[in-house]
Amino acid sequence: MNNHPLQLEPYKGVLRMLGGQFGDSCQSVLYSLEQDQDKLEGAVVSVSGTTTNANIGDPLPAFLETHIREKGMASQYGFINKAFPSLVLRTSLEFLRDEAGEVFGCICIHHNIVHIKMITSFLDELTRPNNLEDEDEESSAAGGEGRQYTASNIQGFLDNIISEFLEEHLEANNFAALDKNDKLDLIKELDRRGVFLVKGAVNLIAKRINVSKFSIYNYLDEIREQS
Repeated sequence: MNNHPLQLEPYKGVLRMLGGQFGDSCQSVLYSLEQDQDKLEGAVVSVSGTTTNANIGDPLPAFLETHIREKGMASQYGFINKAFPSLVLRTSLEFLRDEAGEVFGCICIHHNIVHIKMITSFLDELTRPNNLEDEDEESSAAGGEGRQYTASNIQGFLDNIISEFLEEHLEANNFAALDKNDKLDLIKELDRRGVFLVKGAVNLIAKRINVSKFSIYNYLDEIREQS
């Protein structure tokens, strides 16, 4: 489909470098792109990291198609990507062009910043004068737009993420009824989403699925040994 496979090869090394630099909270995805008149085709060529479920050979994600349709082949850096509701992603897009100016690919970087948002919001609350409380209430009454994760709601935010995740993945089943591989997969997915980067998450999850926190740590150790 793509006429530029050799031009994409060097960028695979860039993805490996980004993964090594930023670790598990960051994912880089390399897409091939080819526009034939009004038809746009593309696919995942290389992936570093597991923040989203992108796999080699997958078609272009909806958020990237929307970006191209609305903004063209224009690179964009550091925007909050709302295409993944269970994650808080800061995303950057860089479109790759050949010497003739023809776009042949795109590098997408996703950084899961859920823990950073929580930490910065907590610090913001610690340094906030009390006379801003009324302003916060007005913001909430207006629909909560721009709402921050403060010390008073971090626990609730984390609990909501876990509740949605367990409802989606466990449905009517309980954790104890799963076989070991399924248990490991569930804990691995929570880890991928950055939940365990938040202080108190292990205890909260252990209570929700009715296991000891030491069991969670053992699962995490086993998952990271497999990586």
